[in-house]
Amino acid sequence: LEAGRHDNSNDGCAAFVLCLVDCLLQCLQGMLEYFNKFAYIYVGMYGYSYLEAGKNVMTLFHAKGWNIIIADDLVSNTLSLFTLIGGGLVGCVGLAMNAAFPSWLAGFEGAASGIAFGFSFLVGLVITSIMLSVVDSSVNTVLVSFAEAPQEFELNHPKLSGEMRDAWRLVYPAECGF
Repeated sequence: LEAGRHDNSNDGCAAFVLCLVDCLLQCLQGMLEYFNKFAYIYVGMYGYSYLEAGKNVMTLFHAKGWNIIIADDLVSNTLSLFTLIGGGLVGCVGLAMNAAFPSWLAGFEGAASGIAFGFSFLVGLVITSIMLSVVDSSVNTVLVSFAEAPQEFELNHPKLSGEMRDAWRLVYPAECGF
């Protein structure tokens, strides 16, 4: 879009299409501000409606200057990798079970190994995803709570608060604001 704005050779129709696409993207960005995973935390903590909570939590992060911190979601990416690894391990267990008990999938002949791995992989993926979603939600709750009330965290848990501040200063020296 930026290149199209600066290109003076565009005719009126192309400029109109660029304007329309830009408008749609801005509307989408505005809507996505209300729908985020941190909104559930505000709903649980303060009882806001979901849309109000989404707006409030994003306002909090913008006011703190933490846009980069919430965009750099390394914990969720790491947990997603572990979910895939867990699914793969359970898929391998399915292969071993198929080798140990070939009569279970005898009707599928050549596809028995693929079915055993695929079904076991999906089961492992779902179970691991459910288990690790608790960890992801906990990390998000700590992030929102720390953004909302860092003084209370310092007052009640000074050692942990100091460790968290020091770690954030190393990774986000300009963004953390403390």
